[in-house]
Amino acid sequence: MIRRRASAHTQYWRGRLPPVGSSRGKTWAEALASVHECGNQVAWAAAAVSALLFFYTAVCAFPNARRGALEQERAMVEQESRAFCEKHGMPFGTHEHTVCAEDLMEIRANERQRTLDELGIF
Repeated sequence: MIRRRASAHTQYWRGRLPPVGSSRGKTWAEALASVHECGNQVAWAAAAVSALLFFYTAVCAFPNARRGALEQERAMVEQESRAFCEKHGMPFGTHEHTVCAEDLMEIRANERQRTLDELGIF
């Protein structure tokens, strides 16, 4: 085995650092191990909470938000249809108003299909 002489830099630090087997060195090592373990536990807890929040949003929040948006859109379309047909002299509740609203729904469906065809969807 080849022995090398300790450099000046090594000699400088040798007197300033506690020996590995000393109680002060063990205290630092135990403290660092404790901090590492605590950090590890916090990281796993954060991962578990993140997974729970993800599943909650995927299962509960998004479908409810989508359902609410669809209901709001349906109500808005009904209001627009009613206002349009009444504007053109067809009072609400008459046969003419019903036919007008059905025609508007057909126009909207055709426009939606044209838009989807242009985008290449479905």
